[in-house]
Amino acid sequence: MDYLQSLRMFVKVAELGSFTGAADRMNVSSAVATRSVASLEERLDARLLQRTTRSVTLTEAGRLFLDRVRSIVADIDDVEGGLLAATGVPSGTLRVAVQGTVGAGYLAKLLGAYTVRYPLVVPQVIYADGPISLVEGRFDAALTSDYYPHPGSVVVRAVARSQTMLVASPRYLASAGRIRHLADLDRLVMLSHEDGAPAAEHDPARQWLDANAPRATHIRANSSDMLRRMALEGMGIALLPASIVAEDIDGRTLIQVLPDTSLPSTGLSIAYGSRRNLAPNVRALVDFLVAQFASDSFTAPVRHDDIALEEGA
Repeated sequence: MDYLQSLRMFVKVAELGSFTGAADRMNVSSAVATRSVASLEERLDARLLQRTTRSVTLTEAGRLFLDRVRSIVADIDDVEGGLLAATGVPSGTLRVAVQGTVGAGYLAKLLGAYTVRYPLVVPQVIYADGPISLVEGRFDAALTSDYYPHPGSVVVRAVARSQTMLVASPRYLASAGRIRHLADLDRLVMLSHEDGAPAAEHDPARQWLDANAPRATHIRANSSDMLRRMALEGMGIALLPASIVAEDIDGRTLIQVLPDTSLPSTGLSIAYGSRRNLAPNVRALVDFLVAQFASDSFTAPVRHDDIALEEGA
């Protein structure tokens, strides 16, 4: 059997804990999946997986082998995907799911520049008000925070980190009194993101507000654009990515609060289904975002390997 394919199958079975689930993901029969792993074990003269009627678990040899081989398989698939995408012209419909933390105005500018470069691509953008599933929603990619708990088997690439700012309207600040210290926030109204996701407690902005303004009145929304509008309407102080409020700061419709305070950064990630046979329009979007954020004054590019997230079948 093909050695690389056997490696791919072993990694998938180990991550999903299921031969059936791995076979479905790899579009082969369960018998082929079983033979692939068996041939690998025979080649290595070692048992990699412990099989029972109800579960599949790694042996000690399997754990050691998985630690070394997973990144190798991922790198090969990434190179293959890049070469295949490079031979095709990005075109067709591109369905992108977007978490509410991603500002609509800023995203529109990014997609505008993307479509200028790739005029044959037709984006469809869907802002999600619940869990994002690439498979169920038939999405080609998803733009989310870096803490978002993606279900299923997807590739997640962190592309940037953005500075955040505390901002409020001149009208709200006129009524709020002098704000000199972090402790002053406890008597004010804070506007923050909350989408009900299971991993919301890992949101660095949420953690910062809970730690530094625990007694403040907290108004939450699942959209950064709604929080920006609330701030403009004088409803409170918002903690938002600098990219979303930059024009408001320049136009003095929002004022930065406690500008010398150390604030958390927020991460932006793009998730997609697979490194292998990645559609040219998705590959082009990934590469475009990486290049765009490398030159963006409000964000810092993230450079590290893609991370494959797997959920057990």
